[in-house]
Amino acid sequence: MNTHAGLHGRLGTVVLWALLIGTESAGQLFTKVAGDQLGQMDFNWLWLGEVARNPGILAAIACYIGAFFVWMLILRRSSLSLAFPLSSLVFVVVLLGSWLGLGEHISALHWVGVAVIIGGIALLAEGEEN
Repeated sequence: MNTHAGLHGRLGTVVLWALLIGTESAGQLFTKVAGDQLGQMDFNWLWLGEVARNPGILAAIACYIGAFFVWMLILRRSSLSLAFPLSSLVFVVVLLGSWLGLGEHISALHWVGVAVIIGGIALLAEGEEN
């Protein structure tokens, strides 16, 4: 029974991480799409009204609110010294989303950066287990 609780706890943490990375990444992508839709406007009341009514902005705000609460749950389970670097996986997912979903060009240097981020996270996670 205790082993099941440990496994459930670990599975729950993985689910929380997937939710955090998913919501934060979606928030970034929604913000990009909404910004493109809104275009160039002066920062004034009209612009603020357009922003407040834009579905992409509303979706982004919902994502960020959800991510905040998930982050709070993650921090209850994990040390900040490990959790904060792990949250950089959002950079990787946003890059992939902008490439696959928005058709953005990703340079070779960006891909090297992705490898460095993933390698750094692997090193931090290995150090945490010892």
